[in-house]
Amino acid sequence: MKKLFLLSSILAFLFLPRLQAKELQALFQHATFFSPTEGAFIETYLKIFGPSAEYVKTPKGTFQASLEITLLFKKDEKITDFRKYNLLSNEIPDTAKGVPNFIDMQRISLPKGSYQVELFVKDNNSTSEPVEHAEMIAMEYDNQVVKFSDFQFVESYKATQSENILSKSGFDLVPYVGDFYPAGNDVLTFYIELYNLDKKLGSQQDFLLRYYLESFETTISLSDFAKFQRQKAGSVNPLLGSLSIAGLPSGNYNLVIEARDRNNQMIELNKTFFQRSNPGIQINLTDISSVDITSTFAERISSPDSLQFYLLSLVPVANMLEIQFARNAASSKDFSQMQKFLYNFWKIRNEANPEAEWNRYKSMVMMVEDAYKTKIKHGFETDMGRVMLKYGVPDDVVDSKHEPNSYPYTIWHYYHLSDQNNKKFVFYNPHLVGTEYFLVHSDAKGEIYNADWQAVLLGRNTTREQVASWGDRFDQNFRR
Repeated sequence: MKKLFLLSSILAFLFLPRLQAKELQALFQHATFFSPTEGAFIETYLKIFGPSAEYVKTPKGTFQASLEITLLFKKDEKITDFRKYNLLSNEIPDTAKGVPNFIDMQRISLPKGSYQVELFVKDNNSTSEPVEHAEMIAMEYDNQVVKFSDFQFVESYKATQSENILSKSGFDLVPYVGDFYPAGNDVLTFYIELYNLDKKLGSQQDFLLRYYLESFETTISLSDFAKFQRQKAGSVNPLLGSLSIAGLPSGNYNLVIEARDRNNQMIELNKTFFQRSNPGIQINLTDISSVDITSTFAERISSPDSLQFYLLSLVPVANMLEIQFARNAASSKDFSQMQKFLYNFWKIRNEANPEAEWNRYKSMVMMVEDAYKTKIKHGFETDMGRVMLKYGVPDDVVDSKHEPNSYPYTIWHYYHLSDQNNKKFVFYNPHLVGTEYFLVHSDAKGEIYNADWQAVLLGRNTTREQVASWGDRFDQNFRR
């Protein structure tokens, strides 16, 4: 499952990619799969938030929305697939009684290669401009390489009675469009396929599929949210799985799946990001009071102010529960609890040598403090400081501080971020004074995505002509 974008400013908490639109609100996702007989294909999922569309009265006296969808795929600047169609909502008797969301799904064959997908969505009953979106995708499947498909989140499923566009592996799968699970959505259901394992292990050889959740920030697996399934190796091994997330606290997570052989050796792995909001679940960390810090680095910290600073400096690399606990402990000024939490934090990450892990991070914290501290913020509290502590020093930096029509901005480029490649962070200084730069856009998972970042850099009163004339310059710096 790849690249989710939001066609409005709603759900800003999710840090999902956004597209400019006056009224229309929608979510778009895609997932790629492979058929040994028919080749690779992509499924696109477009969810329209019903109340954001314009409904008009039909000759039958009901109300219906109509959208014009244009979807095209380019390879080497040549169009390989193009489709333009009208998407109609269900007819409803009265818009005053609530308007349901509606979903469009397409399934498109694409040979191996890299493609640019472009999407245009226009409300036929509105005068607002069409919404546009473009991104790159890669189709990397063949009949030899062992590889997982993308994940498809599933809203509901049933056994297939008659083959249709929702059908896969004997089930009709209604897609769950989005990677945000609010309170009340207590089951995470997904579908995934593994290809060509019979060529590696031999046909019908035993293997294990294990799926589980891990913290997005720390990649520490959560043993309470894990299942497995035994299968026989084939050319396609499908899995329709589910995990209860009723007890999963609010936070950022990865859904992970592993294929392992009979010797428990890893064969292949895939993961996808999602967010959970579950405010009813309280913090449930290891009992800090039982942690022994005798003769450890934490015991040697004697200054309450320093200890409080160190605790709060963990925020960029902590998960949401740890952030909550660290802030509560720092506010309470319980010196012993702060010491034990600091030690336990690094012991979880490096049980053999937590002090070495802490010393490495502490040196980064002090470097960030020197580089980004302001009169009212510590270095780790600034956007640049947070990003550097979380992801490390960028591999490439583009500074642009004196362009006459743009706010000063800086683009950080990371070649590798865990399971992500070639990710960028755009910071800018809207105040023109001082040294603090604010994150305006990133294409990394879990970060702020703003499709209008170029317009932001040019100022609030930017015209379309200004964005167009400066777009090439921004794009050149962003893509270098």
